[in-house]
Amino acid sequence: MTEPIKIDNTGEMIAAIPAMLGFVPSQSVVLVFLAGNRLSHIARMDFGEMDHPLVTATINRSNDTESVYVIVVAESRTFHEVLDESERVIAMLLGAGADVWGSFYTPSIRGSETWTDMRGLFETGTVPDPATTEVGAATVLNGRTIARDRSELTARDRSELTARYRRKDSVTVTDRRRARAAKETMGEEFASSIIRELAELVSTRTTPDSALAARVGLLLTTDIHARDAILGLAVIDPNVASETMEAIASKLRTRERVAALTVAGFFAYVNFQGPAAGSAFTAAREEATQHPLCDTRMLGLLEQALTAGLYPTMIRKLAGTGVRIAREKFRVELPAPSGDWI
Repeated sequence: MTEPIKIDNTGEMIAAIPAMLGFVPSQSVVLVFLAGNRLSHIARMDFGEMDHPLVTATINRSNDTESVYVIVVAESRTFHEVLDESERVIAMLLGAGADVWGSFYTPSIRGSETWTDMRGLFETGTVPDPATTEVGAATVLNGRTIARDRSELTARDRSELTARYRRKDSVTVTDRRRARAAKETMGEEFASSIIRELAELVSTRTTPDSALAARVGLLLTTDIHARDAILGLAVIDPNVASETMEAIASKLRTRERVAALTVAGFFAYVNFQGPAAGSAFTAAREEATQHPLCDTRMLGLLEQALTAGLYPTMIRKLAGTGVRIAREKFRVELPAPSGDWI
């Protein structure tokens, strides 16, 4: 378990936002929620688009939230526009029962920018380079990357992300027939065996074959409890889990592909890879649009969370729940989430 990282001042808090979101926000309002002196969760919306239902829902996501900071990040906005937006958001937060501890503005979070206190006497300070902060260093050491503003991704970046989640081949008719036969023959053990096999693949970084992809696709679309248990694989290694499910999704079609892409995106999200998660969710949504009977409830929830900039550790709690389900319902022992997992 790693030692907690302390943030000592306003500049450091603002500089930590890209690491917490997984990308550098711009033209945004960011809400940083605290439970005592501990980060509870973080939410982001486009400048001018934060509304009362979103604020209320965000506050209700955590029962232990005690206070919130409002951070406005917006270049090319007049001071009066920033002040109006800050006051509007603060009014919504107060109306929803939140205790607002501060509101700050900075044009960008690149380092050496000036932050301004919007609730006090307009005091100012400097935002340090996010890469030089303790939070930024911990992000790199944990294998995470911080993407540029999602609107500023180059065409090459977008093309590479899209290619990751493109269908590359397909399971065969024989694979599907064998998967259905295995499910019928094995009964309740079918799900347990697949979860164990996936856990082994993630642990050993082994590429799944088409036969396994067919079994996983069948399981994801016929057993919601097994799908939730599979989310627990993130505790082993979210990056490898994402790559494994990405490979499986590339071999599937229709609702099975939608389910696999949704899980792959979940693994990317909890690994602080927001742009990759967004690409997975977009591919899943495109597939679902062609097949209206697909179950997209989980996909919709994750899309909303990503759009709102919900801090990945809040989503990671689903992986902890998956570990518990894997143990209690399927008798599969996945590693327990460590103290620094959430």
